[in-house]
This record gives sequence, C-alpha cells and structure tokens, in this order.
Amino acid sequence: MAYRCEQCGRVWDDQTAVENEFLCTRRCGGRCLSDDSVDSPPQKVYIELTTDCNMDCPMCIRHSWSEPNRSMSESTFDAVITQLSEMPSVKTVNFSGFGEPLTHPEFFTLAKRAKQAGLNVEMITNGLLLDSETIDQLIALPLNRLIVSLDSLSEPSGKMLHENSFTQVADSLRTLFHRRQLAKQNTPDINIEFVATKKNIHELPELRRLSLVLGFSRIIVTNLIPQTPQQADELLYGACGPITRGQEISPWQPCIDMPVMDVSDEVHDVTRRLSNTGVLLRVNGAEVSGAGSKCRFVDEGAFAICADGSLSPCLALMHSHKYYFRKQSKRILAYHPGNVEQTTIKEIWGSPEYRAFRDRVRKNEFAPCLDCGGCNLRDSNAEDCAGDVFPRCGECLWAAGWIQCP
Repeated sequence: MAYRCEQCGRVWDDQTAVENEFLCTRRCGGRCLSDDSVDSPPQKVYIELTTDCNMDCPMCIRHSWSEPNRSMSESTFDAVITQLSEMPSVKTVNFSGFGEPLTHPEFFTLAKRAKQAGLNVEMITNGLLLDSETIDQLIALPLNRLIVSLDSLSEPSGKMLHENSFTQVADSLRTLFHRRQLAKQNTPDINIEFVATKKNIHELPELRRLSLVLGFSRIIVTNLIPQTPQQADELLYGACGPITRGQEISPWQPCIDMPVMDVSDEVHDVTRRLSNTGVLLRVNGAEVSGAGSKCRFVDEGAFAICADGSLSPCLALMHSHKYYFRKQSKRILAYHPGNVEQTTIKEIWGSPEYRAFRDRVRKNEFAPCLDCGGCNLRDSNAEDCAGDVFPRCGECLWAAGWIQCP
C-alpha cells in the first residue's frame, strides 16, 4: 500500500510511511498520509477530431511536423465512445488537439454522440467559425464549456498569434452571450485562452474588462511555445534559476509565508525579488513561487486521442514536433502506448508500459533539464542523463507550469 500526502503530494510506501510521517507533517502543515490511490483513475479525454485548421498561425506546432492533415473517422470515434462507456470514471471530453474542431464535417454529430453517452463536452476553438447557425447549435447541444483562443486585441500585438481575429471573434462572443441569456441557459460556459508574450501581455487587463460584454467567466493564460528563434525572443519565461523547486523546506530553500497585502509597487518589487531567489513563497497559504515539476495530465487522470486513434498521455506527446527553448532547438518525439483501433482504452490504461510511464512522471524520475545549463541530450526527449527509457520529460514546459491547457 502506498500513501500520498494530501497537501504536498509526497508519496511514501508502507515501510517508510511511519518513519517519515514527522518530516512530511512539517512539510505540508499537518494534513498527511492519505491512503488514496497513487494512480488517479482516468477522468478526462482530449479528442483531436482533426489536424486541419482554417488558420495558419506562425506560432502553431503544425509548422514543425510533416504529417498530412487527418480527420477522425466516425468508426474510430464510435470505438472511442463505446470504450469510454466501460470507464465510468471518465466524465469529460475536450475536443481540441492541434486542429480546429469545427472544421470536422461531422462535428455536431460526434458531439451529440458524446452528450448521449452522458459526458460533459468541451471544445477549444479559434472562434472564426462561430457563425449564427453554429452558435445556436452549440447552445442547443448543449456544449458545457467553450474555450476560445483570443490573445490579441490589436494588430501589432497579434503578430505570431491569432492575428486579425479579434473583431470577428468578439462579435461572435457577444452574439453567443446574448442568445445564451435569451435561452435562459448558463451553458456553454465561455472561457478565453490567452497566449502571453512580451508584445501582448499589457492587453490582459483590457481583455478582462471585456468579460461583461463578451460573457466569458475565465481567462486561461498560457505562454508561447516558440517555433523559431525570433519567437523565442518574445517569451515571458525560461530564465535560468531554481525552477523545479519542489516543496522540501530547508536552509537551502526556506519558506516565506506572507499575508494578503495591497497590490503596490513596494510589495510587487519585494515578492518579485523573493520569487527569483529560490524561496518557497506563499501568500495566505497559496503557493506563489511554484510547487515544482507537476504533470497535470497524469495527476488529474487525463489523456489524449489523436485523429487516427492513437492514444497519448498528454497533448505534448501527441505529435512529433519541434520548438525552441533558451535559443536551442528541441525535437519532441510522439509517444503512443496504444491505438483504440487495436486495443481498448481500458487495456491501454492498465498496460504495464503505460502504468510504468505514469509512475515515472509522478516520481519525476527525469534529469533536472530545466535547471541545467544544457547538454547535447537536450536535443530531444529520447533520453537524458538520468536514464534511457523513452520518453524523457525532464524539460516538459507543461510540467514546469509554463504552458497550460484547459
């Protein structure tokens, strides 16, 4: 039996739990040693209906792969839904991936299948295909959650991103919000996904102000994944330093517990300096400086299915692609422990290979690449200096907390 600390997430086996209880209590403040299952059950699936898109954004990772565009067949989708019915822990389907879901000719047919199966349905879209008819269909479905990529309110800030889309998308969101109110519904819940760069971060307050007229309830801010060295110059993350801090409190990594204070230049300057020195900074008990490497996909029981039926542990490993980090090119090789056309999702999830992968991720059994000055092993995720079991996730931008997915 394994034990996980409810507060800090540290896992102990039954032989070491008792002797480490005092240490873990000091780390997490007393809420310790839950006997909950270490491996979260599958709860959310990201389904890539298509890799086709009606936009050609310079920031898109589709520019760095050589795959042909592919759309999921109805038979593959039917296999997915049938297999999910055998996994009652899965509650949510998110139509996303690296294509525009609304370009799939049978989008609403497939979405209705998911709703009929009792699943919550979400979708990520660039918003340009939200015409009047589509809006009415989304409300009637009903779609539970709509995440719209909207990261530039003016032409200069939109370079590299969803350029020249704001006016049209904003008009569509107003229409959706109005018709949702007329239908006396609170679905779809409208969220905004904002890709932040040096050029557009200043627009975030103005975007927040628009929530009252565009009807969105949340802004999910993520960072840019650069496809060129020039794009890498616009990043708001990646400085060398104590990034993968973790939660162990020690003289080398002290903890500073701060109260809530007014947002002022004096407070902002001090918290910024403290965050950059490697301390564990908490405000009113909430982590501010980061809690170390953490894979939300594995921790929250999420996985992804590509248009051809291949299952992947996360969005980052769905397709082989390239990006730039600290001016160095990195090649990410796709990882697919199975395909729903040959093996059921339940069997893939429970396979020794996939279970071992999730265990490595939870234990973070990878080299500390994010804190390292760099070596030739950083060229890809094939291997690192801590082992040779593919894939290696020591430089995962998602686990570092720099890239967020809804």
